[in-house]
Amino acid sequence: MNMYPDIATSYGADLIVCENQFEASYYYHEMRGQCLQKLKEISKLVDEFEFDFSPDSLKIIELLYYDVEDQQSFSFFNLTKEEFERCLGIYLGEVVVRNIEKARWVVREYSLDSSKFLMGIEKGKFALMLPYGYREHKERYPHFRFTLYRDFLQFKNRN
Repeated sequence: MNMYPDIATSYGADLIVCENQFEASYYYHEMRGQCLQKLKEISKLVDEFEFDFSPDSLKIIELLYYDVEDQQSFSFFNLTKEEFERCLGIYLGEVVVRNIEKARWVVREYSLDSSKFLMGIEKGKFALMLPYGYREHKERYPHFRFTLYRDFLQFKNRN
């Protein structure tokens, strides 16, 4: 057995399985709606977070994530850590699509398995796939560093 797992295979292991592109697009559209509704509810509980799709709101929602992660209090918002991380990705995508001309949501077939699909955002040839949102965000970035806002700026600065 290989000690080093195939990263591409492990990445695709949890992707959704759909019959076709239409079904995957519908699934991800519904997921986006559910996440945005959850974030709207969170904004009613957290005065600092304005659910206005502004680039600056990315800083606040990410800071909130770090606070909630530190306190292990995701349940306060009736979310799991994974759901909150998925919502971070959805919110970034919505902020990008609403504020950057020619940016759009996309659903793509996973290159290693034609029955699996990814969701992300793209502008021209630049794409960021977010099927899991910002999975294990704090583990990847132990200290708050405006990751979502930086990702927004990458899209904004692309031609």
